[in-house]
Amino acid sequence: MRSSARVVASRTAMRHGLLPRAREHSDSASVAVWNSPAGGALAGGDWCDVLLMSDRFVGLTIGDVSGHGARVAGTMGIMRAAVLRAMRKSYVPSDVLSIANGVAVERCGGVVVTAIVATFDRKSHTLTFANAGHPPPLLLTRGEQRFLQMSPANIPLGIFSAYRAEDYEVTLVDDALAVFYTDGITEHARDPIAGELELVEAARYVHGRPHVDAAGAIALHVLARGRGDDDAAAIVLRTLPAEG
Repeated sequence: MRSSARVVASRTAMRHGLLPRAREHSDSASVAVWNSPAGGALAGGDWCDVLLMSDRFVGLTIGDVSGHGARVAGTMGIMRAAVLRAMRKSYVPSDVLSIANGVAVERCGGVVVTAIVATFDRKSHTLTFANAGHPPPLLLTRGEQRFLQMSPANIPLGIFSAYRAEDYEVTLVDDALAVFYTDGITEHARDPIAGELELVEAARYVHGRPHVDAAGAIALHVLARGRGDDDAAAIVLRTLPAEG
């Protein structure tokens, strides 16, 4: 992977109680990922990945296969691979989800899979994403925060063979955070409203500390009082502050 996009993965930070730190800089944006299967398993039902698609475009995906155990981890592997293959063919998030839905229907019948696919344009700072029934991304800047709960809400993958999600586009200002997460983050205490408030608080905490690993630090902050029994994952895309 070229140095034009930074990716920091921290699977063990929470286990050791450490505050992970970002390890290098990029020219316009950074990306941090964090994935922690429940119960110390090697793999769970959540995935999160970053793909350098070109010098200009960075792809992001996060997803959640319902349930626990080895069978769910196997389904996650199938869906993750399908999404990544599709992302190498198309920069359009809705196209990727349509391809992945075909795989879910054909090979993973009866399993609910939620996912987000996003493409970040490093030149224009636009983020284009499509959401298949997944918790909405959080967009946070110095002065505001909002969940990108778009309408209409698209259904999860694997339910209907004919599937087409909507593509949405937002422009990220300098020094903004776009936070993608699974419900193991916001529903660890089985209270999604409180969980969303905790996520905003954690993102605000991280926003003021630009040199930490954003995804790992958010997870540590939110889950400090209890992990819950679900897999959890997060991706944080951060645009860098303007110089001067």
